Amino acid sequence: MITQPRYRLADRLIDPSQCTILKDGILLKVELRAMQVLLCLIKHADEPVSREMLLEEVWSGGEVSDNAINRIIGLLRNQLGDNAKSPSFIKTLPKVGYVLISEVTLVKAISRKEKFTEEVVAGSLIGVREGADANSLKKNVFSFLYTHSGKFVLLLSGLIVVSTWLAFKYLSLPQQTRSIFHDVKLKRLTYFDGQEFNPDLSDDGKLLAFSQREYGEKYWRLGLMRIDNGEVNYLNDPFDSQGYSSFSPDGSQLAYLSFNKSGECQINRVDIIDGMFGNREKIIDCKNQMQSTSIEWKINGNGIFYIDESHQLDYLSQKMVFSVSLSGLNKKQLSLPYPIGRGDYSISLSPNGNDLAVIRNVRWYQSQIMLLSLNTGSWIDLFKVDSLLHSVGWSGDSGSIIYKTNDGNLASYNIDKSSHEQFTNIMQPIMSPVSNSSGDVVAVLGTFVKTEILRFKTPFDADESTNGVFAVTKDKSVFISSNSSNIRGVISPDGKKMVFESDRTGMAKLWFKSESGSEVQLDAFEDIQFIRDISFSFDSEFLLGRQGNKPFTYNIQTQVLEYIDVDENVEVYNVSWGVDKAHFVASVDMLGKSSIDLIDVLTGKSIRTLADGGEFGRYSSTGRFYFTRHSQGLWVLEGGEEKLLIDDFTVRTNMSWMIVKNYLYNLVYVEGVNYIERINLVDYSKQTVKLDNNNIIGNSISVDEHGNVFLVASEQSNVDIVKIVFSKVDL
Repeated sequence: MITQPRYRLADRLIDPSQCTILKDGILLKVELRAMQVLLCLIKHADEPVSREMLLEEVWSGGEVSDNAINRIIGLLRNQLGDNAKSPSFIKTLPKVGYVLISEVTLVKAISRKEKFTEEVVAGSLIGVREGADANSLKKNVFSFLYTHSGKFVLLLSGLIVVSTWLAFKYLSLPQQTRSIFHDVKLKRLTYFDGQEFNPDLSDDGKLLAFSQREYGEKYWRLGLMRIDNGEVNYLNDPFDSQGYSSFSPDGSQLAYLSFNKSGECQINRVDIIDGMFGNREKIIDCKNQMQSTSIEWKINGNGIFYIDESHQLDYLSQKMVFSVSLSGLNKKQLSLPYPIGRGDYSISLSPNGNDLAVIRNVRWYQSQIMLLSLNTGSWIDLFKVDSLLHSVGWSGDSGSIIYKTNDGNLASYNIDKSSHEQFTNIMQPIMSPVSNSSGDVVAVLGTFVKTEILRFKTPFDADESTNGVFAVTKDKSVFISSNSSNIRGVISPDGKKMVFESDRTGMAKLWFKSESGSEVQLDAFEDIQFIRDISFSFDSEFLLGRQGNKPFTYNIQTQVLEYIDVDENVEVYNVSWGVDKAHFVASVDMLGKSSIDLIDVLTGKSIRTLADGGEFGRYSSTGRFYFTRHSQGLWVLEGGEEKLLIDDFTVRTNMSWMIVKNYLYNLVYVEGVNYIERINLVDYSKQTVKLDNNNIIGNSISVDEHGNVFLVASEQSNVDIVKIVFSKVDL
């Protein structure tokens, strides 16, 4: 981890190593760039800091827009709880710059409560579950202590006993499940205003290739940086976007993906001469509409391995590993057919050239890391991760695979020992590790988007235009916001409560906003990974949701979480409430046969099938059941008979539509514009509101009984490339 001293600004504890601010008992993560700006202000406390000083100390003299600096100052003020008009921390000096006006103290020791909060909230566990009993006990104990941390002194003696016992249990666990943190530092390699992604480091460690785009841009350009002086050159390619680059073994060429707006896609190679791009040549066409791949050179440099799809199918199909010569000949398929998921979508060549690590998508949001022997052609299953990994790297001895854990840190998997060790423990998300033949690792630090939840006040009360589309809604406000991701906001029917997902404390957790406006974390959920389909009961007292294949209910008043036992041979998804709190609806898949079933909450048993081949289904408060199939159309179940109501109707996700009173609300996307459709379930007339926010995320809508609409909007955040420096232990 980055080791730097802590500071205290008034009552805020600043920890640059973790990129966090501890405020009022809440630990907030900070963008790396924003933390660097704050450190610059701290270094020059009570002194004016000009734009030029920030450029020199934070951006190393690079070109940065005024808007970028203003954005970061705004982020810092938001996280410090500062006010630009009457500042307590950062004051703007017109035509001069900024000055830090709060008292600054170098922290040699922090309070017990602060230390406890940092350890419990910022501490992280390996993405492979420990022994269930020990893990559950530790989480329950720490959750209780964190909730009552103000009484820490009274519990100290008991905590010592519990901690000693937990330590004994932990040391008794199998080696492969332990979290061991090494002395690791992060060295930032890119300093640009925007986003850098898809890094690749040359084998000699002198050149870095990466994709880069400015804020607001959709497409990526390919950059080449000299590590010694930071000089960057960009490739001139006629297509719109380039990325997924890979250096040849001798560093003289770079292979990469290039695609354009019309869907054309090809894999090219370009000469590298003295850190500059040279001549470009196509290797092979990839399938139309392909916008991602993964490329590795053969160890002898005469061909590549890459990811593509079947060109015979005119729709998106399973991704597979192929090999091809540099002339585009001798194309061979290496992947084996697999019945579930999107296939093999990322590869990484071991430094010795003997094996390919292959990431396979199995089920929703789950990755299987495989090992393909290039000598024998055999495939070996290594381990699974409950997330979609972008890439993996290797240790220099080809003995370990480096990957991102579920909580956003990096870990290594020892192939011979089948053991995992986590080696970073920071709150700033780190992803996409890539290694060269020497075992040097680069990765991406940060998050691509910041999201907030907006409230649109009764948009269908606006004046309607002549074509049946309501005027663009103007009466909107920010309902949930932080310097992080805030998504899947679900409002209670009475409009007084909201549950949403946020990673403002470093890891994604469920949060609750009460009628008073206070926002608290719901500690009853031990593992937030992939909670979906959240909805309130009609009386606003219970939550229904799904964690993977496990449906659950949550009593808001008693804070009791109960999982619903369903048949382990049945895949459950798209859950929603039934006619009452004793039942729920779910799309189920058993041995390839799909249907929508009504299921008992207590027993988890299916009461009856509501619709064979159905995809999404919801009950209205009047007891009518509406559903969709995989093809277009809205259906209703009346007297046991299925009736088609509307031909032209499509649902994007289970949370992009809902039924409130006698109206069905659906979030649709047409020719680059988001619309809200409202269908009257009495006469089936349709009204439409055009949204003026191009940043609306179209997978979640929530509406209260008053007609107020809640949507998620996003904006791009800064993303940088860092090098992982192992100070003590080589993986």
